[in-house]
Amino acid sequence: MIKKGMIMMVFSLTLTACGDGSSGETSDETDRTVNIGGEEVEVPDNPERIVTDFYAGELLTVDANIVGAGSIAFDNPFLEEELEEVEDIGEPPNVEKILELDPDLIVTMYDENLDQLEQIAPTVHIPYNTATNVEDMTEMFGDIMGAEEEAQAFLDDYHDRAEEAREEIDDHVAEDATFGLYEITNDNELYVFGENFGRGGQALYDALDLEAPDIIEDEVMGGEDVLMLSQEVIPEYAADYMFLTSYDPENQHDAKDELEKSSVWQGLDAVQQERYRLNDYDTFYPYDPISVYHQIDLFVDLIMEMETED
Repeated sequence: MIKKGMIMMVFSLTLTACGDGSSGETSDETDRTVNIGGEEVEVPDNPERIVTDFYAGELLTVDANIVGAGSIAFDNPFLEEELEEVEDIGEPPNVEKILELDPDLIVTMYDENLDQLEQIAPTVHIPYNTATNVEDMTEMFGDIMGAEEEAQAFLDDYHDRAEEAREEIDDHVAEDATFGLYEITNDNELYVFGENFGRGGQALYDALDLEAPDIIEDEVMGGEDVLMLSQEVIPEYAADYMFLTSYDPENQHDAKDELEKSSVWQGLDAVQQERYRLNDYDTFYPYDPISVYHQIDLFVDLIMEMETED
């Protein structure tokens, strides 16, 4: 698909506390039991050296100390400063590199090399979509890290900013206005997204509480939260305000250019009314709480800019 790595959809949670492979000693740390996706899981108390393949943003949301993160985290502009001293463990993760970092907790989305990771440090496997919104994700990682106060502080700030942002755009957006998120890939595949598949969905539909067209609510949000479209049916899924990302690892974006030049795209009301924007993929792909928080401001700026030009 269009993810930067295969998302493992089969739900599984695994935590095993093991020695470091050299001394054979067991940890003296006290374990805690937390609920993750309906399962009771033991986690070490107060981990200080954490490695993760995917959840860097989620862990940083609750002020966890990350020493190693998967390559995808370093593409996220919102985490750049926080990751300056964090090691890139690669994608897929390099087990030898992780061993060198001497973690006391590993948090992973993918189950590749899971058995090996469990031999290095206690490992929590949290598959994709275990939590599907900022609130649940933040609270889950607050529980895992024993950082409930940090989690609540972030959520208080997040909710305050979301409320302020809604007030900022309230007088500038029609009550029945609709918003849509779309993506074209280097393979010329076109997708439309709902609220829980990145691309700014949580900021747009949850934090800002804006509406999608009925067909997107029914067929996308009521289903897998992503749907492939043929270009001929774009008008059926068009919104009053449209945001497009272009996924192209080679940064050629030929498919995007062809789409934008097509008569179908040029005929869309959003394009003709200058209520269409091309969004940067790396900026709007992430859906960790920190990224969603910052995407709120970006959408407010884009919407206000379009309304000024109208």
